[in-house]
Amino acid sequence: MLTQYPLYKFYLVVYFSLNIFIFCDDRYVSDWGYFTIENQSSTIESQEIIDVVNDHTAYMNSKFGNIQRLPFIIIISNKEKNLYNNNTWNWSLGITINNTIIIKDSSISHITKSRLMQVLRHELNHIYLNRLNPSIKIPRWFGEGFSMYYANENFLSNKLIIANNLKNNDIFNIETLDYRFNSHSKKQFNFAYAYSEILVKDMIEMYSEEVLVEMLRNIKSGNQFDDAFYKNTLLTVNDYNKKIFNRITSKFWWIRFMKFPSLLLILAPLLSIIGFIIVKIKNKKVIQKWHIEEELEEIENHEIKE
Repeated sequence: MLTQYPLYKFYLVVYFSLNIFIFCDDRYVSDWGYFTIENQSSTIESQEIIDVVNDHTAYMNSKFGNIQRLPFIIIISNKEKNLYNNNTWNWSLGITINNTIIIKDSSISHITKSRLMQVLRHELNHIYLNRLNPSIKIPRWFGEGFSMYYANENFLSNKLIIANNLKNNDIFNIETLDYRFNSHSKKQFNFAYAYSEILVKDMIEMYSEEVLVEMLRNIKSGNQFDDAFYKNTLLTVNDYNKKIFNRITSKFWWIRFMKFPSLLLILAPLLSIIGFIIVKIKNKKVIQKWHIEEELEEIENHEIKE
């Protein structure tokens, strides 16, 4: 039987052990509320994550207005196991579920630190949209395109995906993008992301960022997404889809010829021949110029002697 003193010590040990287990992660303050970090990375410092969170939450608030302050969690995972038993986890670098962000560490995703921080900003953008108005559903194409744009994820690979599918008109359909996001085909999954990026990026190019600011303000006030979209673009989502397809057809048709490195290998001999011909013509002109100068010099010398 334990005496009173040892029993007191036992209770203290149990109490602090439970607190360490349950509250092992420190809480940090951001413009969106307290957040905790579970950092399983051996290369990313928690302070780097904190800096990105503070900078990005302040930036998004300044651009689109404040959102509700609620706790959220950031997990940098070094586990390759599919946590959610779906294709999205297998193919994604990060995922956001409610107020939890999970990002694959560089040790399993093989991306650079700067790319990982892009992914963090992308997932933070999802939290921003999720908190605008929880009763309003925002289409995934808009959520992904918006999150990519404000994480500076502007990749040539996405343009190539779009360009290589231009002959397949049916695939450029906003209404079927959710199906492609959830498809068992990684090719379909990648197309959905690529097209989402273009849909939002071109909206900004056509109407300016102010349209997005007003759309999000309308959604926060209780407008459904389609109503907010029409109110600020004077187009239905489907009409906008048709307009964008015509726009990207004229904009990206040439990109499909950029199939590196095979295209370069095919063109290399031709480019070498063209380069050789150009150099040969240039050298021939230089030699002719030298001959003319020599002849003129001989004539001048001859006249001087006379």
